[in-house]
Amino acid sequence: MINTDHWTERWPDHPVIRTFDEPRAVKVDIGRALPLGRGGASRADHVSMRVKTSALYMSGYLDGALKFWAKMHDGQWLAGVTVRVTDAGGTNLVEIDLLVTADAVTEVPATS
Repeated sequence: MINTDHWTERWPDHPVIRTFDEPRAVKVDIGRALPLGRGGASRADHVSMRVKTSALYMSGYLDGALKFWAKMHDGQWLAGVTVRVTDAGGTNLVEIDLLVTADAVTEVPATS
């Protein structure tokens, strides 16, 4: 998801890209990650049943894997995540890599 081959940390004690050996389980709030209702969305009664049932279902909280954190020039942290997205019926699944703001990500507590 991120290629750091050409990235050299100027201050290694304070890296601006932080990767994990193993991805961390997270929930991604798609409403925060992708404000989808802001334009271009059709009214629900204008969308065909074919699209409603077979297109990507991007709503609520999606299961994801946190792969890295990256700090922006203004001090904000961005999360590099892979989310699992299904269609409305849950019969199809695709994994999508996203870069989202930190407020869209909640780590899932480890179970023992």
